[in-house]
Amino acid sequence: MQKLLSFWSRAETAVYVGIGFTLLIAALGALLQIWWTSLVGWFVHPGQMNFDPLGILDQLLVVSMLGEILQMVKISLTQRRMFSEPFLVVGLISVVRRIIIITAESNQFITQHENRFTLFMAELVVLGLLLVVLVFGIHKLRQQRLDEARRLRAEQREYPDTPHLQDVISGQA
Repeated sequence: MQKLLSFWSRAETAVYVGIGFTLLIAALGALLQIWWTSLVGWFVHPGQMNFDPLGILDQLLVVSMLGEILQMVKISLTQRRMFSEPFLVVGLISVVRRIIIITAESNQFITQHENRFTLFMAELVVLGLLLVVLVFGIHKLRQQRLDEARRLRAEQREYPDTPHLQDVISGQA
């Protein structure tokens, strides 16, 4: 049974490392693509390129989401546990990305498609509510972590053999 658990742990680590390298390559590739197609092309042929700052921002937010997911994988590898906050941050970036895209595209639909514009506005309302919920969730998680750190510090002052916060987070305590 112990050999099976050891194999399982090594296999899990290998999977997370593979996921991490794949995400890293995807993020770096997306970043290089942004630089190459948008910035380098614009400097080399400034009169021929159609510079699209909204497209660049959209792609950068995707790279940012990949970076946050990569951070989650790193935490999973180093601490052997999952935390909720990085998932909420990825959701927050995704919501902000969608809000930016909708507001940029909505100008095209004001005069052309009245129904579609109404749908965009409804989606913006839902995204705005989701944004508030995600920010509230991140705030509550950080407040909970801060309260736990304060509680542990108070216990350490009272009882010197109380484990340190890093030991509790890493699961060594």
